[in-house]
Amino acid sequence: MTNNGISVVIHTYNEEKNIRNCLETVKWADEIVLVDMYSEDKTVEIAEKYTDKIFLHEKLGYIEPARKFAMKKTTNNWVLSVDADEMVPKALKDKLVDIMSENSADVVHIPHNNYFFGSLMEKTGWGALQDMHFRFFKKDWIELSDVIHGGLSLKENAKIYEIRNPNEGFIHFNYLDFEHFVEKMNRYTTIEAKTHFEDGKDITLKSLIKELYHEFKLRYITLNGRKEGFRGFSLSLLMVMYKLLYLNKLRLMREFNSKEPRTKIIEKYNKIAEYLIKEYEK
Repeated sequence: MTNNGISVVIHTYNEEKNIRNCLETVKWADEIVLVDMYSEDKTVEIAEKYTDKIFLHEKLGYIEPARKFAMKKTTNNWVLSVDADEMVPKALKDKLVDIMSENSADVVHIPHNNYFFGSLMEKTGWGALQDMHFRFFKKDWIELSDVIHGGLSLKENAKIYEIRNPNEGFIHFNYLDFEHFVEKMNRYTTIEAKTHFEDGKDITLKSLIKELYHEFKLRYITLNGRKEGFRGFSLSLLMVMYKLLYLNKLRLMREFNSKEPRTKIIEKYNKIAEYLIKEYEK
């Protein structure tokens, strides 16, 4: 393992529309490690033009285990973690190289310039300096989680550098349209509910209303979604819907004591149907 090189790790699943743009902005790296979850499009075919370090990982519907697996395949201590729908502007690349050369950090907090529905967000929790992530780091100073939205944890006394210039942040082409958001929301809320099936307190109507209220207040008031007009209001409500779906899916799983409550509900309905049919046999 070397300390004077940078490994880029990318995880993919059906990213043919994004992966070329992403790879074009990281081909300066000393190593590109791509972990694909059995894409059914041309993702891997495109990636093969940029790197020979392509590995396959079980398709799980979320990225954290693939990212953790990719880390184990890197040969440099410095790692830049990039999503397939992100790009690395030259200003960010130059900043990261300087940080590494000067050894001025163990972990770097990087802004994200998020595009939602065709527009750059500046508020609502998705402004560049509102959405910061530890994506550049020395491997021996972090621990990656394999839980959905688990992120990473820093080891004690890690030296942190926080980039405060949005121009030195990622460009993130987030949700394309509302259909795209709803599609991902349905998948992610199910995974989150299954992950927390055995955790935490019961979900009451009172606690549900409280959670939804705080989510809207956070997005629309505290994080200034009200200043982003149509998108700020809509995204604040969509994040309330995300939390509503997650909590209700979780409550239903607990009510039927199963991570697959649909199966239990079908069984219940079949018993009711069987009873109704038997009434005709009397």
